[in-house]
Amino acid sequence: MLLTNVKKYINKNILKIIILNICLVTLMSVANFSYAVTIKDVDDKEEVDGAIKGFILLSGNNGINKSFLEEAIDLYNQITPQYTNNEIIAVIEKNMDEFVQSGVKKEDLDSIITVLKRVDTVQLKKVLGKIDIEEIATRVKNGESTTQILKVITDQFSTSEKVDIIFGTLLSTKIIKNFAIVIIVLAIYRTLLRCVIYKKAHKKAWASFIPVYRNVVMLKICNMSPCWLLLLLVPVVGWIILWIVSVASKFMLAEAFGKGTGFAFGLWLLAPIFETVLVFSKKTKYIGFEDEFETENQEQW
Repeated sequence: MLLTNVKKYINKNILKIIILNICLVTLMSVANFSYAVTIKDVDDKEEVDGAIKGFILLSGNNGINKSFLEEAIDLYNQITPQYTNNEIIAVIEKNMDEFVQSGVKKEDLDSIITVLKRVDTVQLKKVLGKIDIEEIATRVKNGESTTQILKVITDQFSTSEKVDIIFGTLLSTKIIKNFAIVIIVLAIYRTLLRCVIYKKAHKKAWASFIPVYRNVVMLKICNMSPCWLLLLLVPVVGWIILWIVSVASKFMLAEAFGKGTGFAFGLWLLAPIFETVLVFSKKTKYIGFEDEFETENQEQW
């Protein structure tokens, strides 16, 4: 009899029980909502693209809070070993319209793209490791824009940290990287050229690898006093005079190898090209000067 009454009660209130359970599950899911994204294979571009897209869509549907920011940093750390900032930007730009329609502010997306373009992965990870997530979440909640928040984050860094980030950012730029590579290769090439030039001028080839001393030897080859290098110790005026001496040495070097004024201008304005001619031209010989400076002591250099 008791069992029958219990069954009747359950059947009568079954709808209420189902609704109550649904409400409880919903409340629990909201209270424990997680933005966590786990990527099984970071080498799978399709999976990573989908994870980035899905994560940004979540921010539009559920807003930005401390949990979101923590998971955003975690996601970035997951994908960046294989994924570049430019690839992340490509995903954002490709799905920009869908993100905006889902409630994500275009201003926020533009700010993210700007940061990803200007800061490389290593530098950005340094920044992300130092920020106060809770403070940023509070500022977002208070309605501050992404630009304002980025300014606050920047102001928190010391001058040395800012310089480090700026320097790292410059080096991360493709143009700057390529330029730096060209400068380094050119410097190595010119050092090797000088080895041959010194040898042709009957000097020690290894001298070209020693800072300052290499300039002493070059001035001797050009029949000029090494004492000019002391002008390095005189700020501004001494440096200007030393630059003039450097230009003059190009004309003296051309004369030392039996070349004219035109070739001297070439050594001044297009040094790597004309130094290459000096090195590889079999007809070009070092003839020196009739009144060489301190001829008896030149061999000591």
